[in-house]
Amino acid sequence: MTNSWANEPNGHLLIDAEWLNNHIDDPNLRIFDCTTRLIPDDKLGYRIEDARDNWAAGHIRGSGYLNCQSDMCDTNSKFRFMLSAPHEFARSVGSLGIGDNTKVVLYSTAELFWSTRAWWALYANGFDNAVILNGGLQEWINLGHPISTDPCTYPETTFTPKRRNEVIVDKNQVLSSIGDQKICLINALSEEQYRGTGGMVFGRPGHIPGSGNAPYSALANFSTGTLNDPDTVKSTLEKSGAIKDDKIVNYCGGGISATIGFFAQKLLGYENIALYDASMQEWGFDKTLPIETSK
Repeated sequence: MTNSWANEPNGHLLIDAEWLNNHIDDPNLRIFDCTTRLIPDDKLGYRIEDARDNWAAGHIRGSGYLNCQSDMCDTNSKFRFMLSAPHEFARSVGSLGIGDNTKVVLYSTAELFWSTRAWWALYANGFDNAVILNGGLQEWINLGHPISTDPCTYPETTFTPKRRNEVIVDKNQVLSSIGDQKICLINALSEEQYRGTGGMVFGRPGHIPGSGNAPYSALANFSTGTLNDPDTVKSTLEKSGAIKDDKIVNYCGGGISATIGFFAQKLLGYENIALYDASMQEWGFDKTLPIETSK
């Protein structure tokens, strides 16, 4: 696979299978399958399940398993996928073998957003040495590289968190940003969910007032697990109203798929970007907060 992102400002954050194959024996490399399952649920919208069995059945040689919820998030929060406190995050990822002197490769078996969610969590804690395998396990297998069923763990190490608070926003910050001409709110859900005309509903249908729509399905190909080409991504972001020089706040249903937009913006050199971590799982159920629909 040719890396069409290589010439973008931060294109080095997206690697291909050949790069990984050439560096797989680097002793400082830590490789993780980040796949986490979302199971439809009538009351919750979805529930979370571990995908360790999927990893155990076949993974990239030398790769461990990372659960985006239990290994990186506050499992006591009433909301799913809420980033854990810095010291808890450091303890957890350090126990997995992710440390200050390691380089981390993240991949998933299908949906790209598991890789981007894990990458965002590390980036939000000041870690700049993580990259994403474009195409994930599928691309690795397609190119004829072997998979393994051998158990894999890394030695525990020290992770020093340096929380980037500016990339994490809460509902009050989002509420105060509505109407601010220098802040772009970008909804990553499908057009139907954004408009409030269909798809999974988080409490109330619709979107945060004033936000644009850059569907994650327009940014990534979910049949191949790859990020779309830069021109397509740039066009989608421009149509959504995302202005590179303004502050951009990305959100979705639960802070997962919106990390695709965040990651793509980072690749393109956007500097002032953030994620509303609780997203519509909080906003949609809070009737004191404004919401709008469009036909």
